[in-house]
Amino acid sequence: MLSKRKIPILWFVLMVLVLVVSACAAPAAAPAGDSGDMAADADGEMMEEQHFRATIPFFAQDWSPLRGGGWNMHYLAFWNAGPMYIDEHGELHPYVFNEWTPNDDMSQWTFKIDPDAVYSDGSSITAHDVVATWNLIAHPATTHQRVTLFMTGVVGFEDVFNGEAMTMPGVVALDDSTVQVTLEGPDPLFHKKLATNLIGPVKASVAIGEDGFEVAEWWHPKNNPVTSGPFMPDEMDLNRGVVTFVKNPNFWVAEPMLDRFTVTSIEDTTIVTTMLANEELDQGWPPNDATSQALLGADYFECGQAPGIGGFFLNPTIEPTNDINFRKALILAVDREQIFNLSSPDGSGWVPTGEPLRALPGSDPNFVPHPYDPEGAQEALAASAYANAADVPKMIMAGVSSPGTEVLAQYMAEQWRQLFGIEAIEMSPQFDSWEGPGAPALFRDGAGVRVPDAALMLLGSLHSSSNLARNIMGGYADPEVDALIEEAVTLGADDPNRIALAQQAQAIFQSQYMVIPIGTGCGGSVKGGSMPWVHGTRRNADAQFVEPWLIYIEHME
Repeated sequence: MLSKRKIPILWFVLMVLVLVVSACAAPAAAPAGDSGDMAADADGEMMEEQHFRATIPFFAQDWSPLRGGGWNMHYLAFWNAGPMYIDEHGELHPYVFNEWTPNDDMSQWTFKIDPDAVYSDGSSITAHDVVATWNLIAHPATTHQRVTLFMTGVVGFEDVFNGEAMTMPGVVALDDSTVQVTLEGPDPLFHKKLATNLIGPVKASVAIGEDGFEVAEWWHPKNNPVTSGPFMPDEMDLNRGVVTFVKNPNFWVAEPMLDRFTVTSIEDTTIVTTMLANEELDQGWPPNDATSQALLGADYFECGQAPGIGGFFLNPTIEPTNDINFRKALILAVDREQIFNLSSPDGSGWVPTGEPLRALPGSDPNFVPHPYDPEGAQEALAASAYANAADVPKMIMAGVSSPGTEVLAQYMAEQWRQLFGIEAIEMSPQFDSWEGPGAPALFRDGAGVRVPDAALMLLGSLHSSSNLARNIMGGYADPEVDALIEEAVTLGADDPNRIALAQQAQAIFQSQYMVIPIGTGCGGSVKGGSMPWVHGTRRNADAQFVEPWLIYIEHME
């Protein structure tokens, strides 16, 4: 059994001061409660309730499982069942689908639904629900942020994605329990692309209206939502930032070990650290700094290497970043090592590389990151259309949505001011998507891949169909890069040309000076950001909780 640990009184005083200050800036969150609250069992006996208390640093007003992004999506696995799932070792497991079969050339896949798979109201999950859900998330009105990672290549996807159609001819229900997907070409790993709760089926009669669009706030407890995962929404106070889920009594895989879990919005990460140390939270996202490590221990931040690239991506479709020499100047002016030092002051878990194929079979040992070269940066600026700093239009840096990211953005802006005299820089906290006004010249974001495959990594990041290319990089499209990736994904998983083509594609992208890499190298806490008394919070390479029905609390004395 674990014993209670309390922080020194000095830290308590500091916490109170921070709370007073932060109360002026954001609505107050509800107390997290006790993970060991008492509850009565079926016989009236009192027993400790398994209550998992988590937090996000953002007041989310939209909890639809159909968005494919946002801070609250970290917990989507708790209440939305995916077609299949991939564990922390990259192994594929059945979930809603328990069978998958390709045709001879792997251009058509047939999926069978587990006959035991039901929603929280006890009704069967049907192939018609799957088809309706996938058509819905493919449509731009749903604003699913990562649908291109999963549906690209499906016959009819582009028409729906562009708002020109409502349904994909390539996705059909052969009967109540069979879904057939027809692709534009062979894709040996298509089934693994679907292994995510980001595209889990929703009950069409509840979530989708007669017009084919999503019913507003169908997911809110006030509207009696129906869900498919191990938990279901119980209470949501979105103004206070407190959302509670309870055990789904009809979850077919196994009875969840937790009785309920609560997600509380707390924007100040310093407060999160203090609450974790005081055992008022079970899981959270504290900053990985010396203070947090002193309170929570270095083991809390144990970092797993996971595929992905993150950074400030440049927009090649607007001024001034449409000029390759200007992009080169911005990148060479930034000390890459300093960026990584600022990203993780103690250096834990970080690898200073900007290679998209990092931590994957196919990582290029000859990959050369862009150097820190102030003289080369000045030469590149002189060769651009903006040799005179007065000619540089205002640059918006989007995705500056946390104190840590703001430090990095301010550092880069100061480098450009000192070296070039560039002053017109505006920073915006918008992330995942852009709502304007104007368009960002740089956008802080990233991309990863659940399946350890080089071609799929680039399909979801550098290919023109990806969210990263379309939205974050403002419509980046290179025909040669696209062709290389498209050829690679048609090859067998063990074909060495699959990797060779992916490496060629990333080399072209690297030569175009498109990203200032930050935060790559760490796939997140392998413990899911949970405290020692929480067990089973394993996460995969896509930061999804693998089997949330196995999470439990070791109650403290």
